[in-house]
Amino acid sequence: MDQAENSIKHIEVASLGAVFSPPARQRVTEFLQSFVSFEPTLGLLYGAIPTEGAGKGSWSMTALGAQTVEELATMYAKFGSVVCYDIDGIRVIIPQLAHIEELESGVLEFDGDRIRPIAVEDSQ
Repeated sequence: MDQAENSIKHIEVASLGAVFSPPARQRVTEFLQSFVSFEPTLGLLYGAIPTEGAGKGSWSMTALGAQTVEELATMYAKFGSVVCYDIDGIRVIIPQLAHIEELESGVLEFDGDRIRPIAVEDSQ
C-alpha cells in the first residue's frame, strides 16, 4: 500500500442523511467499478439551480484518486472544514461546502446525467 492509500484511511469523514435510490446506487456503483487503473472515490460537483424552479441544484459525478482525495481533505482541514462525506455508505468528496445542506436528507436520483436530491414524498 502506498502512502496516499494509507493516509486516506485517516481522513475525517462526516455523514450526510441523504440516500441513493436503488437505481442511482447501481449507477454510481457501476461508474466507480469502471475504473480499473486506480481505486476511485466518488466526487460530487454542484451545478446551478434549474430554471424550472425546483429550488435545488444538481450534481455531476467524477472519480477521484487517493492522492487527490488526500490533497483536498488536507487543504480543507486547514480551514477547519470537512470535504469527505459518507452518503448512504458511499464515501464522497464534495468540495462545494455551501451546498452541503441539500444532501442532508432526501433521496438522490439521476436526472439525465446529473444527480439531484428529491424530497422523500416526491420519490413515492
